[in-house]
Amino acid sequence: MEGKVVIVTGAGSGIGRAASLLFAEKGARVAVVDLDPERGAETVAEIEGRKGEAILIEADVSKTDQVQAMVRRAPGLSER
Repeated sequence: MEGKVVIVTGAGSGIGRAASLLFAEKGARVAVVDLDPERGAETVAEIEGRKGEAILIEADVSKTDQVQAMVRRAPGLSER
């Protein structure tokens, strides 16, 4: 997963959080997507605490415009 960027929706808790942590552990840069920015920020902090790279994207994946914005933001992962 080194050098890859992954987008994980529902990453603020449960399976989404677990998947985010695993992808980061394997070397991926993670776009943590969640409706709840506080829970998403917790996931980002946990990844960064483990020396991984992640950004938080607050998005509702049932909204086309928000999904398009999410996909545009994720590749660089440079916005903090």
